[in-house]
Amino acid sequence: MFLPWSIFALNSFFLLLELLVALSFEATLAHISRKAEGHAQSIRWIQQAGKWEMATALYLSRGVKVKTPLFALSATLFISGTLFAILTGAKSFVEEAVAEGNPSPELVSSSQVIVGKTMGALAGWTFPVPYDTGVEEALTMAINSTMGIPQLVPTKRYRPRVSAYELSCDRFDIGAPYKEFLILPNDGCATISIYPAGIPPIPDFSRMYSVQGSKGRVKLVIPSLATADSHTSMPNTVQDITVFSRVNFNDEVCHTSNLQFSVLDANHAGMTSPPRIALTKCLLKNGGSIILSTSAIRFMVPRNEMFPSVTTSIFGTQNEIVLGMQNSVNNRTLTTLPANELEKLTIMEVKATGTEVVALVCVWARQTTAEVPHIACAYTITSALITKPQSINFDISRRLVNKGLNPTGTHVTTTIDLSYFPRVSKNTVSFDIPKILNDSAAATRYFASLGNNFIVDWDGSMLYIVFDTVEILKGYEIPRWLFFSMIGVMVACFVFWVATKFLVDVRYRESLFMTVSRELDGGRDGATPRLVHFDPKTLEFEGRRRLVVSTSSPQVSKNFSMYHDQPLAGSPRFNYSNLG
Repeated sequence: MFLPWSIFALNSFFLLLELLVALSFEATLAHISRKAEGHAQSIRWIQQAGKWEMATALYLSRGVKVKTPLFALSATLFISGTLFAILTGAKSFVEEAVAEGNPSPELVSSSQVIVGKTMGALAGWTFPVPYDTGVEEALTMAINSTMGIPQLVPTKRYRPRVSAYELSCDRFDIGAPYKEFLILPNDGCATISIYPAGIPPIPDFSRMYSVQGSKGRVKLVIPSLATADSHTSMPNTVQDITVFSRVNFNDEVCHTSNLQFSVLDANHAGMTSPPRIALTKCLLKNGGSIILSTSAIRFMVPRNEMFPSVTTSIFGTQNEIVLGMQNSVNNRTLTTLPANELEKLTIMEVKATGTEVVALVCVWARQTTAEVPHIACAYTITSALITKPQSINFDISRRLVNKGLNPTGTHVTTTIDLSYFPRVSKNTVSFDIPKILNDSAAATRYFASLGNNFIVDWDGSMLYIVFDTVEILKGYEIPRWLFFSMIGVMVACFVFWVATKFLVDVRYRESLFMTVSRELDGGRDGATPRLVHFDPKTLEFEGRRRLVVSTSSPQVSKNFSMYHDQPLAGSPRFNYSNLG
């Protein structure tokens, strides 16, 4: 049970509990004093003086032959200590905690730098995905960063608002890159094309062909020729391949950004860079959206015979896409040595399943004729969703520069890149490949659920995000049973104490000092306890000497005698018959 209390309120609660328990215990002793009398009254007074005096009295009374008072005093001391231990132990169940409260929606706007004209992108929106973090959590962290919330309030917790969405298209045909024709009809309502961006810019369309595989799978062979001025002759190097994906829906186009590539050592075997996801959302003219993401795992094989070992080390097993590329290596479809070093060959193994397209793209190339050709590959998973029109937040539409949903250019609203962090242990770097293979679809679904709660105004260079916010409340966590038990104890103790005030005579309830004070005041009710003058040398209360003080020692004589009532001049008579 969470209590949004300060440390002062918590301590006050326990102080009140301890006070009521103490009053209830004293009330219990008052009832016992009324019934038992004898030593009970002195035991009650000793208890009021504290545990140390109780223990001292018990020690000094050890020689008393009558054991009943000693047992009663021991029981009182034990019960008092037990109650103290129980109350102290109850505090150990309390732990500091935080909770959420005061939920409310909040629109946050932030100025953004938009890069590109034909395809806009938000500058700086590249975020890491830690090894043990899901892609949805990583996207939430990215949106919740100061990029999206420049004036973040530390005492608030921000969650991007998500909403339900309906699909207007959930099946895709596979199109050829650079050419407007289908290589894999799939009864789709839109077309997805995978573009190998690292190949030379001049595909030889006359020699491009496709081979139909199993249902939903196709192999595409793309010969290409680089121009002399675009070819970089760097011995023992190879260009890392990269890809982007493109969706065509009713002549409206949406595509992801290019995943950057670099020049690598030709002898490298295995992954060439951390896996990445490029995520894009495009607004359609009718108010709907295309959400498109492409994840890529890029690797290189320096020699043909190493292809099985390299792919197995990355993916663990070889699925039909990888086996299809393995066949292209074995039957020399991919590895036929061209005479011209400017010639390259790209093979794509593509498989479509519903809203997802898996492609393994490999380029076989060399930088000089003296080199052995190398294989650079990218295993990609592209996921796409096309949603029906959704309503826009009123506050967002009111702030848009052109008062509409459609931005300029190709209607791209945002592009976010995610890069995976590995786990490093004992000089071994590893990625959670099975999770990464599923993250493209998860990222697409999450971004689709954001809907129009995440909108970029390209004309105004502003980003608008609707958050569900909650206040972060600091307090304490306590077991529910314990809290209500303490409340019950407090109520019971209070009722018992109040009842004792009415049922038990005051002489059995008050302290020794209250008794003395009342007698000194003539027994008047309502005037006690009050401050009285006491002389510790002569043991006189308000001038009334009660005990004989030894003249040989500053301590009180053990053999003292009670004086008769001897009032000093001007002092009231003292009736000590009620002292118990």
